[in-house]
Amino acid sequence: MKLLAEIKIDNLYKAKDFVDKKTGETTEGKWKIQTFQKVESEQGEQMKLIDISIPDELAISLEKKKGEVVTIPVATYVSNGRVGFYGI
Repeated sequence: MKLLAEIKIDNLYKAKDFVDKKTGETTEGKWKIQTFQKVESEQGEQMKLIDISIPDELAISLEKKKGEVVTIPVATYVSNGRVGFYGI
């Protein structure tokens, strides 16, 4: 099965490197797409900013597509009872 997400690229950026406080090991920051998602709540419809991490190769090909709607292959994860996506 292949899962695709169709999203508008509102922003594309590389996150800061992460340093593990216990080991001192540094993990390189990942590229992320930022996009707004409509969310229904008790107060009505809201726009929520979400980040989707993507591989370096995909980020390079998407750098000039800010503001455009693109379709990318994704996988899912669950954190704190919420589903999230990451580019593959």
